[in-house]
Amino acid sequence: MIYLEQTLNITPASPDIRDEYIKVAQELLVPACKRHGARLVAAWNGNYEWVFQTTQIFEFDDIKALKKFRIAASQDREWGEYTAQLEVFAPERRTRLLEPAGAVPPEILHKAIEESQKSPLKVYSMAIIEVNPGKMSAFIASIAAGYKVLPIIASWRPIAGNPNQVIDLWKGDVLFSAETMAYRPFSQDQQWVRHLRENAPKEKIVPLYTLPYSPLK
Repeated sequence: MIYLEQTLNITPASPDIRDEYIKVAQELLVPACKRHGARLVAAWNGNYEWVFQTTQIFEFDDIKALKKFRIAASQDREWGEYTAQLEVFAPERRTRLLEPAGAVPPEILHKAIEESQKSPLKVYSMAIIEVNPGKMSAFIASIAAGYKVLPIIASWRPIAGNPNQVIDLWKGDVLFSAETMAYRPFSQDQQWVRHLRENAPKEKIVPLYTLPYSPLK
């Protein structure tokens, strides 16, 4: 599997403009993806860079499937209308390719999508982690063991760019409650954090809020 991550800076960053974009995505983006084989797996707002910044994640079996989609979409009238609307709603945007880090099987994400259709969570968390050079194998092994007991549903790496970055997707808001964030002295039940930081000294965790057209609810 590979994943295409598209990040949109909705402009102006206002709730009514966001809702107008959601309508365009529902009417044009989602049907075009279904017609041409791009599996939209998630769409969310996250305010970690800019307010109402929107991210869309598309899944493909491989690079050939992505290429096939791009060729087909370029010949699709509604996709052309959608990309024209992108220039209006998000003149600033970027894309990058992600691949599974090797720790969490894609089937875990697929199962989470299916479960969320029945019981929407509406909020997820993204952990952006910087792994020490030479420690990636140990870090991946820890995630491979951790997802079986923790609500981690995906673990990705950029195909190009920062070779030491890992992006983990968690169910729910795992960090930002007042109780969790409040200071408390180090205790032995936090020892796992100390071990984690030996492999990955830097981490940022941000909440994500799913949008109405997102399969991951």
